[in-house]
Amino acid sequence: MPAAKKSKKTKRAAPKRAAPLRNLTGQLAEAAWIEADIALAEALSEFEAWQAGDVDAAAFLGQALRRAARKRGLTLLGEPGSVEAYDTKRHALVKSPSRTPARVRIKSSGVLRGGEILAKARAAPLRRRS
Repeated sequence: MPAAKKSKKTKRAAPKRAAPLRNLTGQLAEAAWIEADIALAEALSEFEAWQAGDVDAAAFLGQALRRAARKRGLTLLGEPGSVEAYDTKRHALVKSPSRTPARVRIKSSGVLRGGEILAKARAAPLRRRS
């Protein structure tokens, strides 16, 4: 009897995998950007209405800006009208005093993301009492 022929096994290429899914963090970040873009688009629209004289648009503009800020993890630093100890890292003075002030009155809030200051709070120096 003749010997049985051995069949040659051919190596096949490994099946191609589906394109790797982007990681969850990337997907969440992209979704947050999309939501923030939508809120910013709404704010831009409300701003145009406000400029055209729609007095109600100012409230909607504020809501849209706060929503966009929340989606991006932004928080306000300082409350307008409040008095705080002056800190060069947290405050930008609206006018240059002859001496560094001990205390300032907040004119407009700054902006934080986490612990990072993105915009300093604008502040006016308080006069020292004599």
